[in-house]
Amino acid sequence: MRKTRIVLFTFLFLLELTSSVSAQGREVIDYDWGPFAASWIDANGNQRHRYVGPVFERIENPQGDTALAARPLFHDWYQVEGDFNRREVLWPIWVNRSRGDSAYWRFLLNFGWNWDVNDPASRYRLWILPFYFQGRDVNGEDYLAVFPIAGSIHEFFFWDKIDFALFPLYVRSQMQDIVAKTFIWPIFSKTTGPRLKRFRVFPFYGYSEREGLGRKSFYLWPFLTTVHYTLPRSAGRGWILFPLLGHLKLTDQETWWFIPPIFRYSIGEDQNRIYGPWPFFQKEEGEVDKFYIFPIYGRKQHAGYNKQFFLWPLGQYESTKKDTGEKKKFHFIPFVYYFYENPSAPMEAESDGEASYVKIWPIFQNSSKHEGQVTRFTFPDLNPMRGGPIERNYAPYWHLFVHTKHYDAVDTEILWGLYRSAKRGEDYKYRSLFPLFNYTRDNGDDEKHFQLFKGLIGRHRVGEKKRWQFLYLFHFGDKDLAP
Repeated sequence: MRKTRIVLFTFLFLLELTSSVSAQGREVIDYDWGPFAASWIDANGNQRHRYVGPVFERIENPQGDTALAARPLFHDWYQVEGDFNRREVLWPIWVNRSRGDSAYWRFLLNFGWNWDVNDPASRYRLWILPFYFQGRDVNGEDYLAVFPIAGSIHEFFFWDKIDFALFPLYVRSQMQDIVAKTFIWPIFSKTTGPRLKRFRVFPFYGYSEREGLGRKSFYLWPFLTTVHYTLPRSAGRGWILFPLLGHLKLTDQETWWFIPPIFRYSIGEDQNRIYGPWPFFQKEEGEVDKFYIFPIYGRKQHAGYNKQFFLWPLGQYESTKKDTGEKKKFHFIPFVYYFYENPSAPMEAESDGEASYVKIWPIFQNSSKHEGQVTRFTFPDLNPMRGGPIERNYAPYWHLFVHTKHYDAVDTEILWGLYRSAKRGEDYKYRSLFPLFNYTRDNGDDEKHFQLFKGLIGRHRVGEKKRWQFLYLFHFGDKDLAP
């Protein structure tokens, strides 16, 4: 009998807690148990459910798109528009994506594509890198390859087809109408195609001839190379005797190399260049303005484009100005990343307007769009990259402080909800420090709600009506406010 009373009392106690929490802020906060369990509508209008800190989470936006996570085990995202689904399991181990009837998966370095899962004769790929390749190309032709023994691989990077047998003994590559045959790769090779001829017995002799462009040849590569350009505006001949001297004389420019490629001097109608010693010092004047003291500092400018580097490859800055707007990028790997965009053309409905992003790794990241009306700030930020799978699967664990703003809607969260605040314009405010207190004020309904220790003591007021709560189960005051 005593156990029954304890169970009954516990059930009533939890029921009372749930109802008392749900009663406050029905339009924003469904329930709030700090980092243990919470359900609310965030500043962006998404319905969120979260349990055990960042481990379990479900998000649904107003368009019906949903995300489901059990970090770091898996993350699943479904987008209604385009019927798109992405699932990541212990990323980067397993990734699966589908859009409509098409599907893609990756397990470590093994890949699979299927352009129509409902059609047994559809285009597909099964690649187990770097040994096994199987599939059906866009023309419906099947292929199979076991590397390096023999086989055929279709649609491999920019090649339409690659046939091989006992690689490197024999390889045949095709890209549209261009066919290259190689024996004992890379020694013997012959390429033919429309207005194109290539031949190579590496490193003894080889040439490449393209109609309307000219001919390039090498003899005992890299010691002697020659070129004959037949372009109407820039025709002429040149040679390089490595590593001593080189010369190129065209109708619109002339170039000399000394200890090529270390020292170079070019003078032309549109561009002048001086390199020496390359790549440490490079200077160009003309259509392109270029100055490098590599790897300390460099700049390159032309037609609204400006690119600079500092201590390459750590620091880089890039800016573009066009009729469509202005863009700026800066990064100093891995500590600083900055991006800014300001479109000058009339904004479309899906445009972000003036947008910026800044990351100071590993301290924080902040994104802003729509002229600063939509922002998100997180601290700390241990992800050295911007967004991506790390952000979805791991970053929520170290995002101890998150501040989100969507116009007049503002959310702040510390330690996964140990402290949580929500503001919706001037009409609605919510504050909670779990489990010490939670407070709601809704001016639209002239409502205020306050609790200590989730209902040990509480007061609920609507207009002139008031109701008090004591020891979780006992209520005093206006009966109309009973939960």
